[in-house]
Amino acid sequence: MATQTIRFDVKQILGKVDAIEKQLIPRAARLAANRAAFDATVALKEEAQREDVFKKVNLYTLRAFQYQKPERINSKTLKASVFISPERRQSNRTSDYLAPQIYGGKAFRTPFSRGLENAATYIGRDNTPILKRGEIMAPVGKISAHTYSVIMNQMRGKSRPKNNRYFYMGEKSTRNSGYRKGIYKRQNKKLKLMLVQINTPTFRPKIFNFFKVAKDTVRESFNRNLLKEIGR
Repeated sequence: MATQTIRFDVKQILGKVDAIEKQLIPRAARLAANRAAFDATVALKEEAQREDVFKKVNLYTLRAFQYQKPERINSKTLKASVFISPERRQSNRTSDYLAPQIYGGKAFRTPFSRGLENAATYIGRDNTPILKRGEIMAPVGKISAHTYSVIMNQMRGKSRPKNNRYFYMGEKSTRNSGYRKGIYKRQNKKLKLMLVQINTPTFRPKIFNFFKVAKDTVRESFNRNLLKEIGR
């Protein structure tokens, strides 16, 4: 992801300082920077949970808003950072998911959706890939990493249990049935839609305005907490 930098001049913020305040500045700046970075993660979580930003957001995404405590670059400079965790979960990064909402563009296609482009994954006579490159499988509800693995194995024909069976219903199967195209689970003779097949969504830039929220929060919090720690 791209980065943006905010610089603070403590002397400019405080103006004239007395001898006691001068001694307090290093500690005050460090505490203010730490608090500002933390406050930014809180603001980002709140922004992500707004209904006009994301219809639903999971804990994994919320926990991905992180910060690094201030570290000393030199005798006059401290550096703290706010970021989206680059760690992978189910072979995906939250930063990959959120990039289209921040910068604009097509939604991130997971390895699961990309895997369904392979013709070998289709269980059927015409050997047609389940998905095209402009399509994704969107989960209807929460699906665990283990369940995704089970579904993919069944789509590839590696596992074909009699019960708890996952299968794909495409254009021919759903045309006059009232069902939606997607992957279903058959359990006790009942069908449950697990993933729905849709065109890959395209987002306008700044649906999730990560940089603005972070910068505005850091500016306000740092100035306020610096003055507080100095005792003004």
